Amino acid sequence: MISHLTSAQRGILLMLFASFLFALTMVFAKLLSLSMGSVEVTFWRNAIGLIVIAILAFRKPIRNRGGKPYTLVFRGVIGTIALLTFFYTISTTSLSNAIVFAKTEPIFTAILAFFLLGEKLRSSALIAIAIGFFGVATLSEFEFGYLHFVGLLTGFLSALAYTSVRSLKEYYDERTVVLSFMIAGVALPVLLMIGSPFISSEYLAFAFSPFIFPTGMEWIWIVLMGVSAAFGQIYMTRAYFYAKAGLISTVSYSVVLFATFFGIALGDTLPTPMISLGAVLIILSGILLSRNK
Repeated sequence: MISHLTSAQRGILLMLFASFLFALTMVFAKLLSLSMGSVEVTFWRNAIGLIVIAILAFRKPIRNRGGKPYTLVFRGVIGTIALLTFFYTISTTSLSNAIVFAKTEPIFTAILAFFLLGEKLRSSALIAIAIGFFGVATLSEFEFGYLHFVGLLTGFLSALAYTSVRSLKEYYDERTVVLSFMIAGVALPVLLMIGSPFISSEYLAFAFSPFIFPTGMEWIWIVLMGVSAAFGQIYMTRAYFYAKAGLISTVSYSVVLFATFFGIALGDTLPTPMISLGAVLIILSGILLSRNK
């Protein structure tokens, strides 16, 4: 049945499944954040994922055309920093709020394309960006603190990372792209945890935390988080290979619904009308920008 689907339909199904897996990853990260910092959560997320990717690579050898090594490294480092900020927001707010902040990525993608790539911003895109930022203000209930800054930083860094994914698809196997992310996601947190006893800054709370040895059920959460994240990353990357970025970006908003449902199951309170309005405006902005490409 799947073989009869069009390329776009395959991309949609892959992104829906990836969104479900990413929402599960958030659940396990939330459970782990009760006892460890976001840096360690990031480390375990990628350490388990690295094992999964290595197994998949052994079963089917990776073949790369190559040609963009610096972009590959850039994707890994920027993606890791985005993950650090994302897990920090997960630990300090509801799952739905955390994912909506991350979903400001299309807004920053459009802005970066204008300043870095010289792409024109049509009037419809400017309106969408304005809607998005008003949505951010509404979601934050017209307050702006450290948490909101880190949430927006997640969206900005994700925009850089996802843009690089699209530029790599002609040069590398999807597993290589994911692997670069996983390797950076293990190495960078290790360095940050080593440096955490020597650096104390409230402005870098998302980037430095000590290592705490997991116990009991935490090992189960770690494995489940790493496996769901690894396969989510694979299916998301494959989805971008199958269908246009604008379409896949729109479908990726399904993760907000999954995360909201799981968050309520974990005990998150129902979003207030103002927060819900902010989330809707941000999603609407992202969809409009995706269709504008």
